[in-house]
Amino acid sequence: MQKKIYLIILLLSIPAVRYLFVYGYFGVSDDLHIGWLFEMDRVVKSLQFPPRFVPDLSFGFGYPLFNFVYPLPFYIAEIFHLIGFSLVNSVKIVFGLSIPLSMFFMYKLLKHFASEELSLAGAVLYVYAPYRALEIYVRGTLGEIVAFVFLPLIILAVIKKKPYVLALSFAGLILSHNIMAYMFMPFLLLFTILNRSFLVSLKGLLLGLLYSAYFWVPAIYESSLMKYDTVFNFYDHYPALKQFITPYWGYGASVPGNYDTMSFYMGIVGLSVMLFGSILFITSITKFSKEEKIILGWSVFTILVSVFMMNFRSAFIWRNIPLLPYFQFPWRFLAMITLLSPIFLLGFSKLKSKRLVKLISLTVLISAIFFNFNYFKTSEYLGRGDDYYLNRYIPSLSVSDAYKQTSEEYLRLPKGTKVRPDKLYPRAYTKDPDVRFKIEEINALDSKITTESKNEFMFNYNKYNYPGFVAKIDGNKTKIIAGEPFGQISFTVPSGKHTVVVEYKESPMRLLFDIVSLIAIGVSVIIICKKQYQHS
Repeated sequence: MQKKIYLIILLLSIPAVRYLFVYGYFGVSDDLHIGWLFEMDRVVKSLQFPPRFVPDLSFGFGYPLFNFVYPLPFYIAEIFHLIGFSLVNSVKIVFGLSIPLSMFFMYKLLKHFASEELSLAGAVLYVYAPYRALEIYVRGTLGEIVAFVFLPLIILAVIKKKPYVLALSFAGLILSHNIMAYMFMPFLLLFTILNRSFLVSLKGLLLGLLYSAYFWVPAIYESSLMKYDTVFNFYDHYPALKQFITPYWGYGASVPGNYDTMSFYMGIVGLSVMLFGSILFITSITKFSKEEKIILGWSVFTILVSVFMMNFRSAFIWRNIPLLPYFQFPWRFLAMITLLSPIFLLGFSKLKSKRLVKLISLTVLISAIFFNFNYFKTSEYLGRGDDYYLNRYIPSLSVSDAYKQTSEEYLRLPKGTKVRPDKLYPRAYTKDPDVRFKIEEINALDSKITTESKNEFMFNYNKYNYPGFVAKIDGNKTKIIAGEPFGQISFTVPSGKHTVVVEYKESPMRLLFDIVSLIAIGVSVIIICKKQYQHS
């Protein structure tokens, strides 16, 4: 039976992924992910692990991209790229895999409470929510779409009191999209309390935090090293309530006011399931088990809070909760509604007629696909391959006109940077005309330089001065400062002949949390293996 479900889920996923089989990439807001995957590939092949600082962004000054940006979707895409798939196809594969995987885990969650038919209908509803189409074919948000895989698995792990499954899935959520994890965390903690599994779940959540500590601890700590800036102001992105129920669809952007050219539509099927499921739950509440009451009541509360957080009246909360402005878009809370709307199918599970339940399940399944599958398509056939995106986002020996026109304002600059670079510069330079030097580029970040000068001089290495970079003169570590105006690596070289090495490696703090994550994972594997051995 399990193999049959796998096959059904794969077949039901086809309408949602059919446009991913079109040659090349398509028009989305975040097509820069192709360039970011190229950067991931560059540092992986330079044996930088875990990947953090990439070499080519910001006109070749590099950037600690994967120190702040969710890395897991790019890890997965990189595996496919190393196998031989193009950058574009590797990203599309990750998008594609998110559909059947998230459908399967939602099915498993609902199957804990309801019949196979209702569970499958809810899993289809989860995938065919308009917001999911928006994430893939309009915004192209790789991290958020992967996060949808882990959300139902986290809830199921809490219900079943499986701390190690919870730990892995929670770590997966953090590494897939840290903002989604932050958004979900308060609701999740409430659910663990209501479910009377707080202590067991806390163990799983803490383990998940330890598994992913190598990423989120440096991201939070080193955020203080960057200039505070956010391209999008949350005040400008509150949708109107009518936008949730208006079946408008567009491939534009979120803009201030109610003039958005992208959709925030919840979908007629999802809205109907939430409405009628709630009514059935309230009117026949005595028929539901305590476990069912908890998850349905929690879902109602979470959805109401999510709707409020998307309304401008919640601005005082956005202003006062730490890091919340980094969400940028209040409408991100549509993810919570997308996650929980299938739960309301449990309201139909207590109907006396099993035939009616099966009919409703089939109706929801077919309607979710019928009314929404047309959203799961590209706006236009661009047919763009890797070369287009590398030309647009990755400066190499020269800077293309496309790259010059591309804004990198989403990159928060290090505090030592006074001016954002505006052209390609040599890897290293000095203003002293009497200095002679020869540079040997070891890889995209590291170099070996021989220098000769009669006097002491200031040497500039055109990568942002950021923790992890080390400069050694004749094997001895020397002090690095942020040079002007770009915050580049600068250090003093004494007179005479010298061999200088500049290289990037894990900072002591990051290395500590790399070890913490490895130990946590290793200890968990040992404990699980021991338990399996004892049960065998």
